[in-house]
Amino acid sequence: MIYTALDNFYLTDEQLASPPSVAEGEIDAETEFKLRIYGCELIQEGGVLLKLPQAVMATGQVLFHRFYCKKSFTKHAVKRVAAACCWLATKLEENPRKIRDVLNVFLRMEQRRENLTFEPLDYFGKRYDHLKHDLIKNERLLLREFGFIVHVEHPHKFVLNYLQMMGMGKEVMQEAWSLVNDSLRAPLCVRYNAEVVACGVIHLAARRLGVALPESPPWYTLFNVEKKDMETVGHMLCGLYTLPKVEYIHVVGPDKPLSHCCFADPEKPKDKIVARVVAADSPMGSEETPRDTPLATNGTPASQGGGGEAKASPAPVMTPSVTTPSISATVAPTASADGVEKSTSKVDE
Repeated sequence: MIYTALDNFYLTDEQLASPPSVAEGEIDAETEFKLRIYGCELIQEGGVLLKLPQAVMATGQVLFHRFYCKKSFTKHAVKRVAAACCWLATKLEENPRKIRDVLNVFLRMEQRRENLTFEPLDYFGKRYDHLKHDLIKNERLLLREFGFIVHVEHPHKFVLNYLQMMGMGKEVMQEAWSLVNDSLRAPLCVRYNAEVVACGVIHLAARRLGVALPESPPWYTLFNVEKKDMETVGHMLCGLYTLPKVEYIHVVGPDKPLSHCCFADPEKPKDKIVARVVAADSPMGSEETPRDTPLATNGTPASQGGGGEAKASPAPVMTPSVTTPSISATVAPTASADGVEKSTSKVDE
């Protein structure tokens, strides 16, 4: 049966405890949870480098959690799926980015995280062509699994509205905003609706700051939220902060690094990259000479009228000018005392 309702992607505790990766006995629950966190961190960091608004990154992380509630981590590479979720989210939130920019960002993040040799992405090479088609294929896979029902409702708007209704200050709003961004790393979005997550985040933010919330009557009853669900959200978030920094765990065979895929370009000498320049006496630019051909002092190839008297000098090696995003130039999330990165994005005025 095909469901067309927008709010149809919520699981029970039993379903959430046995996702496909764990139910098939391929990986344990702890590894599955760490891979979820790792994929969400890739989407969050990639969105910052792509200069995307928080709504796009939140949508991408929700799509990521939903997909791995249907498919196994051992069948679909977490890095490739994370890139596809981020790219699909840019379209859903009407902030599109070029496919080459998405590939460049996720390639550079992988090289930095895993201490790989930096290799610029050649837009005319086989590797780029393979990665582009793989990203498109994964995007189609996401849409097929979701049945093209990709509506996402985020708790961010509820957090701000609820706090304004209770007359809370900006300090509580900022703390709750940071917590709701961090909540996207845990699969709360596939267990509770946005209102429950918003109340759980507000409850935890008030507890951390020592701010009293209305109790006569209890404030959460105004939003049709049960206390048990609200406290469960807070417990899951507290457990998230006790985890150490999550590293990539290789659980799937075909998942090779993006920079070392099986369709990579043939290796070229590191000390010489062949480029082509237009000959000086070619008005239409139809005659080309390899850049590694020795040039005479007058700027023309020695074999084409250099006079024979001028001494040929080898051309300097050209370095491809590929612009890569600077990791250090972005606003990095701050780490809490227990080692888990905490979002520091600001609440819009």
